[in-house]
Amino acid sequence: MNTASQDLPRHLGILRERMLHPTDYETAIHYFLEEFAADLGFFQHCEPDPAPHLLALLNQVASGAMRKRTQLQGAKIFRCVAHGFYHGNAAVGERVALFIYLNAINTGVMALIPGVTGGMEVARFRSPTGLADPRSN
Repeated sequence: MNTASQDLPRHLGILRERMLHPTDYETAIHYFLEEFAADLGFFQHCEPDPAPHLLALLNQVASGAMRKRTQLQGAKIFRCVAHGFYHGNAAVGERVALFIYLNAINTGVMALIPGVTGGMEVARFRSPTGLADPRSN
């Protein structure tokens, strides 16, 4: 449990597979929480990143999940630079949003807790054109 930093490429590979599962991508959130979330070694590979390109996409995803236009509040986004991996959290109304995004597969997963209908709701998303980091222009 919480050992991602011991073999980061392998753990990101497992996370990637779970994010790409055709129907059960909720397991990606569970895996992230189990293997990454409290691993201090993992966070040494990450840096805070305002990621406006990702934040705009996350606002669209949250609005779709909430079935009304909404904005993430107090978003904390981190980037694992060497692996093109983003993760973070934010408030959405009275809910918490947890999110992960992997550049290599242009895929992210967001969990709203509690969900609109109770429990946890999970949405998988992709950017129509991929996420272009505006700092690379």
